[in-house]
Amino acid sequence: MRKLISAGAVCAVAVGLVAVPNALGVKSAKQVGGTVSVSTTPTTVDATTTTVTASGSVASNSGCRKDRTVRFAYVNGATVTPLAETAETKGNGSYTATLPKPTDTNPPTTSVVLRATVDSAIRKVGSKKKGKKTKKGRAFNCLQITGDSAPIAIAPPPTV
Repeated sequence: MRKLISAGAVCAVAVGLVAVPNALGVKSAKQVGGTVSVSTTPTTVDATTTTVTASGSVASNSGCRKDRTVRFAYVNGATVTPLAETAETKGNGSYTATLPKPTDTNPPTTSVVLRATVDSAIRKVGSKKKGKKTKKGRAFNCLQITGDSAPIAIAPPPTV
């Protein structure tokens, strides 16, 4: 009888050790990816063009669309030229930015691509009850995402 009670106690402890970590409810942050679209106006840059307007949107879950920083860079083959200008996404994920036109490239090229990179962010969702200052619900790790525009044509300078 003692052996039966001892075996029962050992099994109860073993089952308890397996069930306890799941009962605590510790969850890691959910990894959330997405896509970013980029379009430019004008699509051809010449000597009279001073700025390029970039617009697009971030497609992701609702918590990872809004208030994300979008950084821009012109890409010419393997050469990446980061820009100082940034944009912030609205609640629906859309953004608009006015950027300087692509500078003269070396070696000369007929087109460049505008690359938009959305910074990573950690978002927490949870209770909206009055008096709660911190959100203790699920955490989302919004991953960095990158997208390229269609090529922007660079018109050759006029010959005099």
